Amino acid sequence: MNNDNADRPMTPPVLPADDLEARSVRWPTVIGIISLVYGILALIGNGCGAASPFATPFFLQMSGMDADKLTMSPALVWVQVGSGVIGMVIAVVLLAGSVSLLRRSTRSLGILKTWVALAIVTTIIGIGLGFVFLDANVRYQLDIQDATRAMIKDRGGDPSQFPAKTAEEIKSQSRLMLAAFGLLPMVYPVILGFLLTNRTRSEQAMDWQE
Repeated sequence: MNNDNADRPMTPPVLPADDLEARSVRWPTVIGIISLVYGILALIGNGCGAASPFATPFFLQMSGMDADKLTMSPALVWVQVGSGVIGMVIAVVLLAGSVSLLRRSTRSLGILKTWVALAIVTTIIGIGLGFVFLDANVRYQLDIQDATRAMIKDRGGDPSQFPAKTAEEIKSQSRLMLAAFGLLPMVYPVILGFLLTNRTRSEQAMDWQE
């Protein structure tokens, strides 16, 4: 029994150090992954938005509508295409900042803050353009509605069964949609902006590599 005690080490076992610093900097991974996913979705969404003025008539024609009767205002076409292209460029900025943040680069916060500012400004401009071109958008929706009713009639159906809306009804609904959902794209940029301006996170980022 005494021999067993003699074989035991006299010093207490040393536990591995608790890496508190590693645990405290997990936020770049979390924010980086979320921003990366958000950026990919934004890139796809804006790409679809830029292509929609050209793709929508094509798909409507495939469904049996007379695409010649669908006339979108040239100004509205350029606004949608331009907004989509600009949105894609801004999404690339977010992707670059996200990858940089995952790599713990000191430049990441600057890139992401730039994206936050661009996203907020373009969202506000987009809402304004939505109201400016509201009438043109209403006319286009009326054209789609008329083409739908004509297609139903050509196929022997009853157009009266299609719930047609007046221009004022469409305009009223469009205003509500702009007011209710127009600011949604600003939610994540605002949240990210608050997270990135935290003093502790900024100090931690200063210790990263270029």
